[in-house]
Amino acid sequence: MENSYQAYMKLPERFILIDDDPFNNKLCKNILNKIYKNIEVIGFTEPEKGIDYILNEYSENPVYTVLFLDINMPTLNGWQVVEKISHMSDNICMNIVIFILSSSIHLVDKTKASENPFISGYIEKPLNIKRLESIFI
Repeated sequence: MENSYQAYMKLPERFILIDDDPFNNKLCKNILNKIYKNIEVIGFTEPEKGIDYILNEYSENPVYTVLFLDINMPTLNGWQVVEKISHMSDNICMNIVIFILSSSIHLVDKTKASENPFISGYIEKPLNIKRLESIFI
C-alpha cells in the first residue's frame, strides 16, 4: 500500500510540510534540501497556518507544489486539512499534490488515503531518499 502513488512525477517548484512535530519537519526539510537544492521547502507545525498560507499564496500565484501532510495532529487532523484544500478553487487544487506522510500503520488510514481523489499517495515516516527517488523523476 505504501507505493500506491504514481511513480515518477515531475519535481515540484515547492514542497510544503504540515506536521505538528517540528523535529519531523526539520528532518524532512534537510532531506529535501539535500536532494533538491533549488526547490523551496516550507514547513508548518500548525495546520491552520499551512492552510492560510496555501489560500493566500496560491489564490494569486499558484505554483506546482507537493504537500507532505501528517494525519494525527491536535488541532486539525490531516483528513480535515485535505477536506479544506479540496474546497479551495480549482486553480489551487490543480497545483497541489498531497501525500500523506504519517507514522500510522493502520490499514484504515492507508485505505482512506487511497480512496481519496485529492491524495496521491501514502508514505510511512520517516521520509527518506529512497522513497523520494521512487516518486520523482
